[in-house]
Amino acid sequence: MSTSYAVRTTGRVAARIDRLPLTWAQWRLALISQVFWGVIIAADGIPAKLYPYVWGPEHAFGVGAFSLLLAVQFGVGILVGEYVIGFISDRYGRRFALLLSSLATALLLWPTALTNNFALLLLFFGLSSVGMGGVLSTNAVYMGEIVPPAQRGRVMLAAQVLAVVIFGLLGNVPGLLWVPAHYDWFIYTFSIACVVVLVPLALWAMPESPRWLEAHGRHDEAEAVIARLEAECLRRSGLDRLPEPDYAAYEITETRHVPVGELLRGEYGRRTILLLVSWILGYGGIVYGFAGYEPSILSAYGLTSGETFAVLLLSSVVGGGLGLAICSLLGESVERRKTILAAGVINVVALWILYAVHTVVAAFILVSIAWGAETVWLFNMYNYTLASYPTRLRATGTGLTDGVGHLGSVYGPIVAGSLYAATAAAGHVGWFAYITIPGAIIPALLIGLFGINQRRAILEQIAR
Repeated sequence: MSTSYAVRTTGRVAARIDRLPLTWAQWRLALISQVFWGVIIAADGIPAKLYPYVWGPEHAFGVGAFSLLLAVQFGVGILVGEYVIGFISDRYGRRFALLLSSLATALLLWPTALTNNFALLLLFFGLSSVGMGGVLSTNAVYMGEIVPPAQRGRVMLAAQVLAVVIFGLLGNVPGLLWVPAHYDWFIYTFSIACVVVLVPLALWAMPESPRWLEAHGRHDEAEAVIARLEAECLRRSGLDRLPEPDYAAYEITETRHVPVGELLRGEYGRRTILLLVSWILGYGGIVYGFAGYEPSILSAYGLTSGETFAVLLLSSVVGGGLGLAICSLLGESVERRKTILAAGVINVVALWILYAVHTVVAAFILVSIAWGAETVWLFNMYNYTLASYPTRLRATGTGLTDGVGHLGSVYGPIVAGSLYAATAAAGHVGWFAYITIPGAIIPALLIGLFGINQRRAILEQIAR
């Protein structure tokens, strides 16, 4: 798109945001942004949880169709949503994008509770996942734009603990109660939560990102938001006055357009290629290749539906929450790309031990470790990705790389499902090999070895 209206200027609002003392004002907005991720992404993977205990026993459709259903929900719908709603976020605002994501998920998911017809399930799971893609491209972007750089790692990862707790509780407690007998209410839960919780938050609880407003030349609105934020931070911090902003460190390109072509040129082009490869491999393996067949693996190892949902609940809430909490305590003291590498290694070790020892107790412990490491990998990748692009491109760049990365979610479940079935007699060893080698170690190595340093850096400088 054209950049003829772009103007180089000082990011006065960005400088004022980053010099604010950390108070409940920023924590509140960060936590609100993560409520969106937790509620919407809890609905991601409904087919994976229902097939072994509902559609499979009913012989509604076979494993091949199930793999295709996973590919469409995990991959195609989210890919479209990340890019389209990511572009909308950069063009029309972060808050509008989160509202649109919430409504798309709520209004298009509930019909899946009324049928076991494969074509209809494919249609509505695919359409509803467009909203899931939208929240992926926007939630961390919003949070990153209001948190000061020295505290970015600590605040973002601590806030993301709330996201994984909501994800774990909402995604699994209803399953414990209602799957398989009343699985329709398991699905309705997510549509209701989107309307009752997320829509009011988007309309009344969060201001538009002042960084986004400034980058689009809407200075009066940006001034109004930052003035309220400054007043609250001053009141809550107990300071007599706020530190002076360092305007010299903040240069931005102000534009009302979204210069998408920049994503494929020069330094941003190199960052985009690295992120695309890493996201595609990771989504195909450590994320959706793993999550898509995790309930099936547990079922194959003899766990009941109740035991399976209990493992999923413990692993997501305790494993994921503890992993992010440890990262939050480390804060900006550890380079993010090194954390991504370490998480990939831990995930692989835990899964291969599970392959060798798959008792019920081992499943609780090892899946929690593996899921915790996968969560650390995923959320650090979100945060790494958003910090790789400037404000005018941040949601579009995140949506493009993370969204096209969901091509891994298209082929990943299909490849994982084929290997799962083909090596069933050998304990599904092909599935384990696929999700751990090309799906975990390789993308972790790519970011760990070739990624950029981001520790304590100003967004306008690392994304210049």
